[in-house]
Amino acid sequence: MAKRIILIAVLILGGTVFNFQNESRAAVLNDPASGSGRINTSAHHRSRPPYRIIESRYVSRSTIKHSVGHENGIRIRIMQNGMDNTEIEDFSLAHDSGVEYRMGNVVGIDNSSLPLYVKVTYRSWNTFHAVQFDVIYEFIIFYPGTWDVTICN
Repeated sequence: MAKRIILIAVLILGGTVFNFQNESRAAVLNDPASGSGRINTSAHHRSRPPYRIIESRYVSRSTIKHSVGHENGIRIRIMQNGMDNTEIEDFSLAHDSGVEYRMGNVVGIDNSSLPLYVKVTYRSWNTFHAVQFDVIYEFIIFYPGTWDVTICN
Protein backbone atom coordinates (compact mmCIF):
# COMPACT_ATOMS: atom_id res chain seq x y z
CA MET A 1 0.00 0.00 0.00
CA ALA A 2 2.85 2.39 0.87
CA LYS A 3 4.47 1.70 -2.52
CA ARG A 4 1.26 2.68 -4.30
CA ILE A 5 1.00 5.95 -2.39
CA ILE A 6 4.63 6.82 -3.13
CA LEU A 7 4.16 5.93 -6.80
CA ILE A 8 1.03 8.10 -7.06
CA ALA A 9 2.78 10.99 -5.29
CA VAL A 10 5.76 10.76 -7.66
CA LEU A 11 3.45 10.73 -10.69
CA ILE A 12 1.52 13.78 -9.46
CA LEU A 13 4.58 15.76 -8.40
CA GLY A 14 6.52 14.77 -11.50
CA GLY A 15 3.65 15.99 -13.70
CA THR A 16 3.45 19.36 -11.95
CA VAL A 17 7.23 19.87 -12.12
CA PHE A 18 7.12 19.06 -15.83
CA ASN A 19 4.31 21.57 -16.39
CA PHE A 20 6.20 24.33 -14.55
CA GLN A 21 9.31 23.76 -16.66
CA ASN A 22 7.38 24.06 -19.93
CA GLU A 23 5.38 27.19 -19.08
CA SER A 24 5.84 30.03 -21.49
CA ARG A 25 6.89 33.30 -19.92
CA ALA A 26 6.30 36.76 -21.32
CA ALA A 27 8.78 39.53 -20.60
CA VAL A 28 7.35 42.82 -19.41
CA LEU A 29 9.03 45.82 -21.01
CA ASN A 30 8.65 49.31 -19.60
CA ASP A 31 7.75 51.98 -22.09
CA PRO A 32 9.39 55.21 -20.92
CA ALA A 33 7.00 57.39 -22.93
CA SER A 34 3.77 56.14 -21.40
CA GLY A 35 5.05 54.73 -18.14
CA SER A 36 2.97 51.58 -18.58
CA GLY A 37 4.36 48.13 -19.22
CA ARG A 38 3.66 46.14 -22.34
CA ILE A 39 4.14 42.43 -22.88
CA ASN A 40 6.70 41.25 -25.42
CA THR A 41 5.39 37.93 -26.76
CA SER A 42 7.92 37.54 -29.60
CA ALA A 43 11.14 36.26 -28.10
CA HIS A 44 12.92 35.90 -31.44
CA HIS A 45 12.71 37.87 -34.65
CA ARG A 46 11.52 35.51 -37.35
CA SER A 47 12.20 36.23 -40.99
CA ARG A 48 10.16 34.92 -43.88
CA PRO A 49 11.38 31.61 -45.32
CA PRO A 50 12.43 31.67 -48.99
CA TYR A 51 9.73 29.14 -49.95
CA ARG A 52 6.78 27.27 -48.48
CA ILE A 53 5.51 23.81 -49.38
CA ILE A 54 1.72 23.86 -49.28
CA GLU A 55 0.94 20.26 -50.19
CA SER A 56 3.06 17.19 -50.79
CA ARG A 57 0.93 14.12 -51.53
CA TYR A 58 2.55 10.77 -52.47
CA VAL A 59 6.02 12.34 -52.53
CA SER A 60 8.69 10.41 -50.62
CA ARG A 61 11.29 13.21 -50.72
CA SER A 62 11.68 16.63 -52.24
CA THR A 63 14.30 19.37 -52.34
CA ILE A 64 14.05 23.03 -53.23
CA LYS A 65 17.46 24.66 -53.71
CA HIS A 66 18.47 28.14 -54.76
CA SER A 67 20.87 27.90 -57.69
CA VAL A 68 22.99 30.30 -59.68
CA GLY A 69 20.90 32.54 -61.89
CA HIS A 70 19.76 36.10 -62.10
CA GLU A 71 16.27 35.54 -63.54
CA ASN A 72 13.22 34.51 -61.53
CA GLY A 73 12.22 30.96 -62.34
CA ILE A 74 12.25 27.30 -61.38
CA ARG A 75 13.44 24.02 -62.84
CA ILE A 76 11.49 20.90 -61.84
CA ARG A 77 12.95 17.41 -62.07
CA ILE A 78 10.95 14.27 -61.20
CA MET A 79 12.96 11.29 -59.94
CA GLN A 80 12.30 7.70 -58.88
CA ASN A 81 14.90 5.30 -57.46
CA GLY A 82 17.69 7.80 -58.11
CA MET A 83 16.92 8.12 -61.83
CA ASP A 84 14.62 10.33 -63.90
CA ASN A 85 11.03 9.14 -63.69
CA THR A 86 10.08 8.80 -67.36
CA GLU A 87 6.87 6.80 -66.81
CA ILE A 88 4.65 9.61 -65.55
CA GLU A 89 1.18 10.21 -66.98
CA ASP A 90 -1.23 13.16 -67.00
CA PHE A 91 1.45 15.71 -66.10
CA SER A 92 0.12 19.16 -65.29
CA LEU A 93 1.98 22.28 -64.20
CA ALA A 94 -0.10 25.20 -62.90
CA HIS A 95 1.58 28.52 -62.09
CA ASP A 96 0.49 32.11 -61.68
CA SER A 97 3.18 33.86 -63.75
CA GLY A 98 6.03 33.13 -66.15
CA VAL A 99 6.57 31.08 -69.27
CA GLU A 100 6.68 27.28 -69.16
CA TYR A 101 9.40 25.32 -71.00
CA ARG A 102 10.69 21.73 -71.32
CA MET A 103 14.30 20.68 -71.72
CA GLY A 104 14.67 16.91 -71.73
CA ASN A 105 13.28 15.57 -68.45
CA VAL A 106 13.30 19.02 -66.83
CA VAL A 107 10.23 21.24 -66.82
CA GLY A 108 10.68 24.88 -65.91
CA ILE A 109 9.19 28.32 -65.60
CA ASP A 110 11.10 31.44 -66.67
CA ASN A 111 10.49 35.20 -66.29
CA SER A 112 8.10 34.87 -63.37
CA SER A 113 7.02 37.45 -60.84
CA LEU A 114 7.17 36.88 -57.09
CA PRO A 115 5.67 35.31 -55.09
CA LEU A 116 5.47 32.41 -57.54
CA TYR A 117 2.77 29.81 -56.88
CA VAL A 118 3.35 26.39 -58.51
CA LYS A 119 1.27 23.22 -58.46
CA VAL A 120 2.64 20.02 -60.04
CA THR A 121 0.31 17.06 -60.55
CA TYR A 122 0.93 13.78 -62.32
CA ARG A 123 0.19 10.05 -62.15
CA SER A 124 3.08 7.69 -61.42
CA TRP A 125 3.83 4.09 -60.56
CA ASN A 126 5.26 3.20 -57.17
CA THR A 127 8.82 1.83 -57.00
CA PHE A 128 7.62 -1.80 -57.43
CA HIS A 129 5.35 -1.01 -60.41
CA ALA A 130 2.40 -2.46 -58.51
CA VAL A 131 0.16 0.58 -57.97
CA GLN A 132 -0.31 3.95 -59.63
CA PHE A 133 -1.01 7.04 -57.54
CA ASP A 134 -1.81 10.70 -58.14
CA VAL A 135 1.05 12.94 -57.01
CA ILE A 136 0.37 16.53 -55.95
CA TYR A 137 3.19 18.91 -55.07
CA GLU A 138 2.26 22.52 -54.39
CA PHE A 139 4.61 25.30 -53.25
CA ILE A 140 5.26 29.06 -53.25
CA ILE A 141 8.62 30.75 -53.92
CA PHE A 142 9.11 34.12 -52.19
CA TYR A 143 12.77 35.02 -52.94
CA PRO A 144 14.13 36.02 -56.37
CA GLY A 145 16.49 33.86 -58.37
CA THR A 146 16.50 30.49 -60.06
CA TRP A 147 15.30 27.51 -58.00
CA ASP A 148 15.93 23.80 -58.59
CA VAL A 149 13.05 21.60 -57.43
CA THR A 150 13.49 17.83 -57.24
CA ILE A 151 10.49 15.59 -56.56
CA CYS A 152 11.20 11.95 -55.66
CA ASN A 153 8.59 9.21 -55.39
